[in-house]
Amino acid sequence: MNITPTPTPPPDPDEFARGLAALEHHLAEVAPAAPTGPVELPTNTPVEPGQTRRVRQLRAEVAEAHQLAELAEDETPFLLDTAKVRKRRKRAAEAAQLHRLAGDPAALAYRDQRVRRTVTVMVMTAACIALAVSSIGVQASVAMALSLAPHTLGWWAAFGVEPMLSLPLLAAVAVQAYGAMRGHVVDRKSPAGKKLFRTEALLLGLTLVLNCWPAFVADIFDPLTLIVHSLGPVAAVTSIWVLPTLWAVLADLPLPHPSTPAPTALLTDALTGPEYRANTPEPDSAGRPSPEQRIETVTTHVRQLIAAGTLPRYPSANAIREATHVGMDTARAVRDNLLSDLSDPK
Repeated sequence: MNITPTPTPPPDPDEFARGLAALEHHLAEVAPAAPTGPVELPTNTPVEPGQTRRVRQLRAEVAEAHQLAELAEDETPFLLDTAKVRKRRKRAAEAAQLHRLAGDPAALAYRDQRVRRTVTVMVMTAACIALAVSSIGVQASVAMALSLAPHTLGWWAAFGVEPMLSLPLLAAVAVQAYGAMRGHVVDRKSPAGKKLFRTEALLLGLTLVLNCWPAFVADIFDPLTLIVHSLGPVAAVTSIWVLPTLWAVLADLPLPHPSTPAPTALLTDALTGPEYRANTPEPDSAGRPSPEQRIETVTTHVRQLIAAGTLPRYPSANAIREATHVGMDTARAVRDNLLSDLSDPK
């Protein structure tokens, strides 16, 4: 059986053209977009034929220049603080806080207390050293007066004479030092102050005489020997008698009146109370009493408080200020009035 194949008709030219057009349109849609900027060739890109080393180097430089130009427009690095700037800003902020704290009354009172304590320790240390040095002269005078043989029991016991004189003296100074730290400076014109002064003068006088006596009874008087023997007692006298003056100077320091509240304003209010007024003159106004009249009024009120037992017989300026809620200058003036009444009774 013979099968004759049917011949395939030739393609239509129009249909062939439409197929090619559809294929080109499809390839155009799926093809990637061409780069608009410069293209940096990767290092592993095979070198195209015809490109020399200079061409490749110039192409890399151009690509690098485009990237640098894009990054140079960003100013973010200039907005960041360097380590030096941060360190300077930290120091400036700390200095500003210290400046504000320096005007705070509580901080100033704390600093005054530290200065008072430091001065007291320095003077007391000098007094102790001076009395320890003077103990040598006192022991020699006692041993000479009692004809004590060296290194005997009595000779060694003579070293206890100086501590016997020094301990009451140091106790009196220590009490005054503690009172000054608490804001109460012993007035030398008061009865208690006069008694302390006489006690100190008696003890220091005995120490001075016992130290200097060997220089007077020597066969040949030597001024240098007298000066050496008197160094310890003179240093002790100077240290003890200058200490109340130092305390009085520190106690008379005024408190500042800051125009703006300090960071520790709450602590200041708790210490001084809202009624406290700084030592600044107030403007005159009609009907306001004069400062002398105000001091006299407060003095009368303090006398009533003393009579009622609310205040001690010899109140300090700080106690008067706390009881009457007046300024420190007024409190000191009232204290002086009370002391003048004691020295000149009517």
